[in-house]
Amino acid sequence: MEQQTMSGSINVQDIPVVHNPRVTGGEVACLWSTFQQYTMLSCVFSYFERTVQDQEIKAIISDLMPRFSSRTRFAADIFRKEGIPIPMGLTDQDVNPDAPPLFSEIYILHFLKNMIRVSLTLNTLYLNISSRPDIRDFYTGVLQEILEINTRAIDLMLSKGVLPRPPYLSLALEIERVHEPSFLAGFLGEKRPLLTMEVAHIYQNALSNEVGRALLMGFRQVSRNREVQDYFEKGMRLADNIIRELLQLTRDQQVYPTLVHDEDITACTEAPFSDKLMMAMTALLNSIGIGMNGVAMGVSMRHDLHALYAKYMTQIGRYAEEGAKLMIANDWLEEPPQILDREKLAVYKH
Repeated sequence: MEQQTMSGSINVQDIPVVHNPRVTGGEVACLWSTFQQYTMLSCVFSYFERTVQDQEIKAIISDLMPRFSSRTRFAADIFRKEGIPIPMGLTDQDVNPDAPPLFSEIYILHFLKNMIRVSLTLNTLYLNISSRPDIRDFYTGVLQEILEINTRAIDLMLSKGVLPRPPYLSLALEIERVHEPSFLAGFLGEKRPLLTMEVAHIYQNALSNEVGRALLMGFRQVSRNREVQDYFEKGMRLADNIIRELLQLTRDQQVYPTLVHDEDITACTEAPFSDKLMMAMTALLNSIGIGMNGVAMGVSMRHDLHALYAKYMTQIGRYAEEGAKLMIANDWLEEPPQILDREKLAVYKH
């Protein structure tokens, strides 16, 4: 295509196109969450780095620390260039690295593995939301780093004999089509055996709740705020109930999964983290818990499982709302970016 000018014709295809898009609202949300997540994990793992004695575990944590800092710097740099306020996040004031160990080193490995799963979920979502090349490249790099750490963590847990695994199952030997709607039933009459995919999600949700329950037990032990202690205790009871109901589903079919146990909590009573940080970590796990139950519901085909996961999502949602109100009351909840309220700007002036 040619465009005629006074001096002749110009081929517009030869003109370099410079596209420098603004950051989108979705990208702002992703980067804001990234900043919050990794300032929090920087605090948590700086404490673990000081207390862990096992050199193999310490090596993984030491490699994580500069990566966390790099991710928060990237988000802050984007905000700065775009004229967007940089979030507060969590700071050195929210961690006491000199506190004695609160969790065993094996539990720290379980916590690390759970955080890897959380980070894979969140950063995959952020990559899908992002469109600007530099932000897409950033989340692609983050995911590559997480996959590398995941391999190292799994290999280390395997070498120490502490990697929880989904249960081994005896499988049907014939390939069949589904012929009856009763395949979907689960409330009345005879229930079909669980599908392997259903067992996998039952196990992963039970395991995540067990890791989270132990974390809340440690948090309750060191918090000095009675309301916060009560909140963590309520979360422990909720996790206990979810674990019990999920495992009963497998035990009804003579399948007995192995989870993590809470003897990994020490007798430490000196808080390594602020109540603000512990509440923020709980809020993050609540949001992931709701999402994982939604995924489990989506891949399950028995009606009773749908109802069970819907119940858990409602219960966790209510628990998360109670936590948010507690954080607001203590001035711990930072407001996420929101759309400009033009109704307030459009004030009638005489």
